[in-house]
Amino acid sequence: MTISVGELFSKNGLEPAGVVPWDTPVPETGPGVYVVASTPDLDDSAGRVPTYSPDRNAFLALRELCPNTLIDGNTANDEELIARIGAFWIPQTPVLYVGLAGTSIQRRVKQYYSTAIGKRSPHAGGWWLKTMAELEELYVHFAVANDPDAAEAKLLSTFAAAVPASVRMTLHDKDRIAPFANIDAKRGIRKRHGLTGAKVPRTPNDTILRPPAAQDVRLIKPAASTRDGNELVEEGGVRIESQVISEKDRTKSYLRIPSRSKFALPPTDGYLSVVVQFERLQAPWRVNGSRSGTIGVGKNIMRTIGSANQGIWLRVHSDSVLVED
Repeated sequence: MTISVGELFSKNGLEPAGVVPWDTPVPETGPGVYVVASTPDLDDSAGRVPTYSPDRNAFLALRELCPNTLIDGNTANDEELIARIGAFWIPQTPVLYVGLAGTSIQRRVKQYYSTAIGKRSPHAGGWWLKTMAELEELYVHFAVANDPDAAEAKLLSTFAAAVPASVRMTLHDKDRIAPFANIDAKRGIRKRHGLTGAKVPRTPNDTILRPPAAQDVRLIKPAASTRDGNELVEEGGVRIESQVISEKDRTKSYLRIPSRSKFALPPTDGYLSVVVQFERLQAPWRVNGSRSGTIGVGKNIMRTIGSANQGIWLRVHSDSVLVED
């Protein structure tokens, strides 16, 4: 056994606000965190799903959208995909996924319900959950939190600490521990799952990452390793995080890049080739010394990207910046 949902909340100063069956609207409209579990019982520390049972129709649906899904760079059939995802299953735990909602738990969970397997939006995180045969038998617990980012980080850390060493040794990734469907063990640190191509291309013709003309961009080549939790990821390039987007930021024309993430961007002012919301634009980049840098994406984009009080992820390639929104 690991830890119950009730204990997970209480150890992090969170008050449970309710629980609903999967695919049922959450009544809470404020910010907070939520836990998808195999039981509605706050005190159940083992859960009701002892082993990973795949829904083969889910894998069929994934194949239809993403026929080129690979494992460790090699073509993989359904059995191999099932085996790799199943190798991250943590037995005797009720906790299957931990998520946050920067503005509304109700809206974020609704997005989770509605995102088809293989799709990138509106909430592609935790998609392994949707490969489970017992999906419709799960429950969503939720709690209000003033700082959802910090609350989620604490929940993930507490859960990882509760997984016995003997169980860790059976997992495909023995170091990056998180609930089964959390593909990121913590912000910016992804489980070593080896899966690529499991989401639809970012544009219908899959050309969104085509390099622009050399004279249009002044990006430096990313280093082989990164700092402060940012890391290289499967799709290539360096993944960095923006500054938290406040409500005030929504009225401005630029996205702020904190000092810890500026290492992947040019050391001097200039223009970046930025892909955001399926469009490519030449955006002014301002280094701003030791302060946060800024990428001028325009007010229309700033009004719509990401969620309030959360940062967003950007993927810096040798010749472009992709806003993962």
